[in-house]
Amino acid sequence: MASDDAVAAMARTILAEKRARKAAEDDALRLYNRVRQLQKEEDRAQKRIIETKRKAKEIIKARERNEQKLIEKEQRHREQQEQVEEQKLDNLRAKEEALRHRIEQENKIYQDKLDIVQKTKDERAEIERLLAESRLLARKEALEQKDFIRKQQEDARRKIETLKLQKLTAAQEEYERRLKEEIDAKLAKEQEIERLAQMELELIERLKSKQAEQRKAYQQLEAVLSLGNVSTTKGLTGNGKPASPKVTAVGAPGGASPERPPSQMSQASASYAAEEAAPDGEPTEEDVARAFAMYDTDGIGEISTLSLDGLLRDLGVPLSPSQLSQAIAQLDTSQTGRITFGEFLLWWKG
Repeated sequence: MASDDAVAAMARTILAEKRARKAAEDDALRLYNRVRQLQKEEDRAQKRIIETKRKAKEIIKARERNEQKLIEKEQRHREQQEQVEEQKLDNLRAKEEALRHRIEQENKIYQDKLDIVQKTKDERAEIERLLAESRLLARKEALEQKDFIRKQQEDARRKIETLKLQKLTAAQEEYERRLKEEIDAKLAKEQEIERLAQMELELIERLKSKQAEQRKAYQQLEAVLSLGNVSTTKGLTGNGKPASPKVTAVGAPGGASPERPPSQMSQASASYAAEEAAPDGEPTEEDVARAFAMYDTDGIGEISTLSLDGLLRDLGVPLSPSQLSQAIAQLDTSQTGRITFGEFLLWWKG
């Protein structure tokens, strides 16, 4: 009887040990699976870190290229400014030369007028002298022969009047001809000056238009550069390192699964909803940057949380109100009501 009890006790002990060994083996297997899963997650995290560093280097190189292009544009802008200044100086010199030429022409016309007046006075004096001589001669001859003298006087008077009229007519015609030539030359020069002035105004307006286009292109480039700077700096966590990827916890021994923090649950839900709603042709980073810039009206690399719904709809990812609230909570952790491009790009790519 005692031996039977001893055998039964030993059998129970052996059974209990077997069960304990089986439980230990199951625990070891689960731990092994957890270790392998964590190692895989670590490898994926390392690959993401390497990819992030590579993209950071590419962004730095792109920024250096953009800075070099900006320096070249500034150099071209300075050269254009110098050309404009030279053109202005040339136009000023042309104006001064035209003014000087016009003054010389006016002085010449005035001098010609003075010469014509003086010549007319001299001719009149000569005519008066001839008339005086004719009168003296007529008086002298009147004593000898009144009729002959009268006839001679009439002939002389007619000749003198004809000569005077011819000279006056010729002088008047010459004066009008030369005056017309000078007036026509002055009008031609004034028209040329007006044409040059109009050309100068058109060139200045065209240069101003080109400068405005350059400033606009420069502002667009500066906005893209500022967005690139924001995406590089804001894509880091508070301690200056890239955000850690999400790691799915493996079930604990005994089949119990650990609880997730609420923030991780909401982030996973929002990211899953964005992935489910995204179309097959996912927008590129350039498409995301352009869509973000449409709502960044101030050009500072930030948008309001109220604009997030419209931005996501433009990108083809409409969210429900609950998903949109979760996304805003993830992006605007400091509750400032603003979302930077870097934060949005990291959230979009995550």
